[in-house]
Amino acid sequence: MERAEHIHIISAGEKIHVAYPAAFRELPTISRTIVFTDSAVHEVSPDPVTEKNRHEVRKAVAAVQEISASLSIPCSREVIIPPAYASVQARLAKIRREFPDARFTFDLSGGSKALCMALFAFAPWLGGEMYASFDEKAARRVPLPDRAVSSLLVNPNYQTILAMLLRSRNAIAKNPGSSWASREYLYKQLFSVYVPTRTKKAKPDDPLKPAIHYKRGQKPAAALSHATFSGFMRTLRNAGLIKESSKNTRTGIMYCITGSGEIAFRFFSNPATSSLVKMMLESD
Repeated sequence: MERAEHIHIISAGEKIHVAYPAAFRELPTISRTIVFTDSAVHEVSPDPVTEKNRHEVRKAVAAVQEISASLSIPCSREVIIPPAYASVQARLAKIRREFPDARFTFDLSGGSKALCMALFAFAPWLGGEMYASFDEKAARRVPLPDRAVSSLLVNPNYQTILAMLLRSRNAIAKNPGSSWASREYLYKQLFSVYVPTRTKKAKPDDPLKPAIHYKRGQKPAAALSHATFSGFMRTLRNAGLIKESSKNTRTGIMYCITGSGEIAFRFFSNPATSSLVKMMLESD
């Protein structure tokens, strides 16, 4: 059986070439290393002290690459352009899609505050394990809350709902107004692309059900009931991925995607699910 990928992500600092070998004592299964560096590290500064520090970081990154090469471990760099939060989100989401079954570990022993905070914020979304090697002697585990939602988004219908809400939000951003989408709109949109995830096997003595006639362009699959749709929205709401409006409006119940919902969608959705999901994943 082929060994699962273990991706070790490092925030670039002056001492990472010392902390990196120490990490292998706790993490001997590392099979790929990615160094996240601030874009400023690769810029020339007129201030001698700043330029010296940046030069030391560049040397440390090069040393990590040499160590990786000596161990036959692939090593690459990701240059983070401000704002760090958005840039780190996009890079990690892309890495997660390329290696969906990988184990992720992080070492935030170096790098800027903005870079480290962004990596720390997104580590739970990859099921990542956080380590710190500030004394360069041993990698110490940093406890993180469990916020994994990958199993939830295995269901393609959840991906589609989040994609619709994200598309609705982006469209509204160009024409300022309400950022909410109605339940009626979302139900009608999902109805034609609904993917049943559980089907009941018919018994020989079950009565025949009346045929369902679909309009042109609709998928001839099992009909999406309002009860099933309500269950989808309740699950997404309870997971904190969408918000439900408590106000009474002429269009009925309204929904919008949350920040956590967008992160979950970009990290755990599969572009092969549908053209809409693919389009929204590529809208970074």
